[in-house]
Amino acid sequence: MLPAIRSNVAMTPWTAPANRLEGLFDRLFDDRFFAVRPEGSALPISVWHDDDHIYVEADLPGLSDQDVEVTVHKGVLYIRGERKAEDGRSYLYNGRTWGRFERSISLPEQVNAEAVQAELSQGVLRVTLPKSPETRPRKIALRTS
Repeated sequence: MLPAIRSNVAMTPWTAPANRLEGLFDRLFDDRFFAVRPEGSALPISVWHDDDHIYVEADLPGLSDQDVEVTVHKGVLYIRGERKAEDGRSYLYNGRTWGRFERSISLPEQVNAEAVQAELSQGVLRVTLPKSPETRPRKIALRTS
């Protein structure tokens, strides 16, 4: 996805109504489709599935298993954590984000929450969610008459 460049011109009562409406749509669009928020960090993820599992991968460079919490509740996978700022640094430029983050992913099918597995290795969180037996495809034997 290409980045959107937005103007930081303040909307005032004297701004033309069309410009105010454009600014409102820009903010709504950004809030809905862009994950980067000033108060937190972006959490890039990939989600895919096969007949038996749903898989989620999230990029979490520099974090340890102590910094991340993964939970499943009522059909939603939650990935929460905190990236702490380095103390004692005097930055010339810092494009890295820090602070608390949370990403919730609505799961497309029921999963067996007791059998979910999560692994954090080389900065990538991999979550494997086994689908519930009721939601897996089942081959039906045909009878002949």
